[in-house]
Amino acid sequence: MTATPVLEKPLRATPARTRTRRGFLGHSPALDGLRGVALILVLVYHFTGVGGPLPGGWSGVDVFFVLSGFLITALLLDERYLHGRVAVGRFYARRGLRLLPALIVMLVIWSGLLLAFHDSTWIGATPSGGKRGGPIDVLPALGHVALVMTYGINWVHAVVGHGWAPLGHLWSLAVEEQFYLVWPATLLLFLRLPAGKRVWPVLLLAAVSAALPFFLYDGGAGKDRIYFGTDTRAVGLLLGAAAALVWHRRRARGLPARLPGVRAWSGLAFVAAVAVYLANMPVKFLVAPALLGLAVSQVVPYLVDHPTSLLGRALTPRPLVWVGKRSYALYLWHYLWATWTHPLPLHYGLPLGIAGTLACTVLSWRFVEQPALRYAKRYRVPGSAQPAAAAPEPYPFEQSRAAA
Repeated sequence: MTATPVLEKPLRATPARTRTRRGFLGHSPALDGLRGVALILVLVYHFTGVGGPLPGGWSGVDVFFVLSGFLITALLLDERYLHGRVAVGRFYARRGLRLLPALIVMLVIWSGLLLAFHDSTWIGATPSGGKRGGPIDVLPALGHVALVMTYGINWVHAVVGHGWAPLGHLWSLAVEEQFYLVWPATLLLFLRLPAGKRVWPVLLLAAVSAALPFFLYDGGAGKDRIYFGTDTRAVGLLLGAAAALVWHRRRARGLPARLPGVRAWSGLAFVAAVAVYLANMPVKFLVAPALLGLAVSQVVPYLVDHPTSLLGRALTPRPLVWVGKRSYALYLWHYLWATWTHPLPLHYGLPLGIAGTLACTVLSWRFVEQPALRYAKRYRVPGSAQPAAAAPEPYPFEQSRAAA
């Protein structure tokens, strides 16, 4: 008889005595290392050109896409888990503060150099076996800057043609930004489905993206359309998002990751994808992004769950993690320095370009990106603790922590 009041009292007190939760996605040095590997692939490719030692270096962009799809989706799922909702406006504010300041500073500096040196030969060179240099027509070049700021420059390359692009590397940022614009609302729509069925529409979209190149290739005439199109390159972003949905649900249910067999097969897929890239065959436009996306989408959750594994330790040397954490600035600036030093012999231009890239990266990280990231903390969703019943699903958090 006296047991009933004793049981009711803590139930009434539960909302006041909230149980603090933590998201499942913390900082992962191994993912920084993987991002660093991807950046180095792209950097070597741009500095040494198409005929250089790493003709498949552009595969690093596909690694970036998978990482972005996984991390953005996992962060959104964590926010919903912690707070019962996703504040889309705050998400866009955080993304804008992460990406725009460094990009704007780089474009302002490049535009100033363009106005001052447009008659010089070095500023008109392009890497990767492109134009050797020459005067630049200022108005079209400034128009290119304006197109970059709309985050639609990839479609200009895809539909009109690549040609000479003084800021050609920024097409991949446009693809990611377009994904960021549509994905939060799309994910929230999918989250209305039963938990076990949410991944299937994402995989269906990824399959459509992977199939499109076969219809657009047209004997090679559609290569630019395939390479720069958001719809054809979304396969990596979507596979990363699908991996995040599966990973987050298993962590929330307290289940360990399924890894041994998948890890072996993903390694084989990774090798096959890189081999396709290095072979420099037309098939690289048809299957390599999807193949590489499948491999990386299995490796990423493994690294999150097993940071001290052999693979995790291989990706966490300090220099590699340093590169990965600053990969955004490195990506923004490396192409400019590869352009400016392209007319020089490689044994002069490469060390000069690398030194200039590193110097600009350090300055960008210290004086632009870190202050912007500190300011972006204002747009976190307030309140990190929620009652257990307030979450959209009753996740057994303590079990998942024990199984991690």
